[in-house]
Amino acid sequence: MIALVALTAFSTNAQAQDEVQTKLRFGVKGGLNLTSFTFSEGDFNTENRAGFFIGPSVKFALPLIGLGVDASALYNQKESKIGTVTVKDKSVDIPVNLRYAIGLGSTANVFLAAGPQIAFNLGDKDISLDTAKEWRFKDSYFSFNVGGGVVINKFQIGVNYNIPISKTSDVEWKDATNQIFHADSKAKNWQISLAYYF
Repeated sequence: MIALVALTAFSTNAQAQDEVQTKLRFGVKGGLNLTSFTFSEGDFNTENRAGFFIGPSVKFALPLIGLGVDASALYNQKESKIGTVTVKDKSVDIPVNLRYAIGLGSTANVFLAAGPQIAFNLGDKDISLDTAKEWRFKDSYFSFNVGGGVVINKFQIGVNYNIPISKTSDVEWKDATNQIFHADSKAKNWQISLAYYF
């Protein structure tokens, strides 16, 4: 009898641990983004350009209540054409999002997600636009993500809007007397992602 109780308790504990473990998933995320640079002052002829991102991801869901967290470390490349020069922004982005999921059965759900993101610049810091303008990327910058999507089995499809909080770069103009004028640049992003969680 004691052995039966102990075996039942062990089985229940193992099942509970297995249920918790299934809520922690590691995976790979990648996708495309559409970038638009905005400026605090001055006029530029800017065109939106597509970029891409890819990297490892992890998500954790609390049982029953639908809340969870996901985090990723993504290599991200964004670009935009300013005048005749294509400006590329290469970075490692680390988004951390709070999630809320609504189940659509045992194998699917829809979710909403939002949270902060920090990006660390990997590319060239200084880019010459022409003889009078210099584009300088920041070493790091903050932004905020808002989005959602659908999960089907181990696949996740998401749409995300990345809102800049701190400036992405500085743009400098030099006049004939070598005085320097500054404008702040921020990059706004729409992102479409596909993730696979093991």
